[in-house]
Amino acid sequence: MVLEDKLNLKGTLEIYSRNVGDTEWTLEDTIHNVVTTLGFQTIANHLTNSGIYKTTNFLYFAWSNGTSTPAPADTAASFYADGTCATKAIQSVEVFDSGNLRQVWNCFLSSTDNTPASITKFALMNANPGTVMFNNVKFAAKSKTNLKEYYFRYWLTMSQV
Repeated sequence: MVLEDKLNLKGTLEIYSRNVGDTEWTLEDTIHNVVTTLGFQTIANHLTNSGIYKTTNFLYFAWSNGTSTPAPADTAASFYADGTCATKAIQSVEVFDSGNLRQVWNCFLSSTDNTPASITKFALMNANPGTVMFNNVKFAAKSKTNLKEYYFRYWLTMSQV
């Protein structure tokens, strides 16, 4: 199968936080992100059911205190090399919404996941540690201590161009 039309991918990260013991989450930030070249390739391989990445899934997320500006050519290796990083299994992936052409990943950092203490970047990965990275998002530093929890919700929306 050949993709005749162009595919537009739009990634959006929502960052929620709460103090330990609180029940309500507060939306801190909404950021549009860079989908990597390899991320586009992975989606194309999934859609055509061919290619080296046709079975690659993003079941992990990574966070970092890195400072480099995200770029399409970024890789998992470059993400991990940028500052102090950690990786964890995602909490859940919502079923692909074929009507709205979107996928949602839900990621949770508990109060005990406090390394690094400052979070400035987020990415979806294929493994722990990742070798294939889907996206790279940079944002204003979020303080992570044993008294704070974070919930990252990543929305991927697809459309034809």
